[in-house]
Amino acid sequence: MSCRVLLTLLLSGCAWSISTNRTIDDEKGDSVSGLVPEYTPPGAWHQGSTCSICTVHLDTEQVLDGTWHDTTHSPDDPEPRSITMRFNGTAVYVYNVIPNTIANTNTGTNLTFAIDGALVGTFTHTPSSSTEFDYNTPVHSSTDLKNQEHTLVIQTVGDTSPSLILFDYVVYTFTDDSDSPASTSSSSIQVSIY
Repeated sequence: MSCRVLLTLLLSGCAWSISTNRTIDDEKGDSVSGLVPEYTPPGAWHQGSTCSICTVHLDTEQVLDGTWHDTTHSPDDPEPRSITMRFNGTAVYVYNVIPNTIANTNTGTNLTFAIDGALVGTFTHTPSSSTEFDYNTPVHSSTDLKNQEHTLVIQTVGDTSPSLILFDYVVYTFTDDSDSPASTSSSSIQVSIY
């Protein structure tokens, strides 16, 4: 004599999210959307890897995709130097190259960071006596952002002394939240008991 038991397993209402890091290069822009950072004011920024008038020369092997953007903001400049970029994510990390001593060049760095119009951080670097560059230096991070589109503005501050910025790239965390269930199905499993 045998009995058959029918078990039904119902899988529904499962929500899931997947987070991935994406990069915004100074020159090539967002690795997924293709959006390129906006540099203001026009004409105040240089593509460092091809700049013939720049006094800062970096090792192209140590910067992302061999490029960086370079500018100096002086106290008498009519407006600060800014980088604006949009991203959709829950966290953002900004990476610059940090200079130390370069002959005949002001290499101090003084930056502010704003997300969606609100100040979220600052970065200040006073050069050491070293002549080395610090590559891939994290100068800002914001985590626990709402999962939506954001606008990041990086701005030089040069009220009392010049501020040099060597911008390399940004990494942001894209989180794919699916509001629909990952699996809405019913499965039947048949078990025989003897």
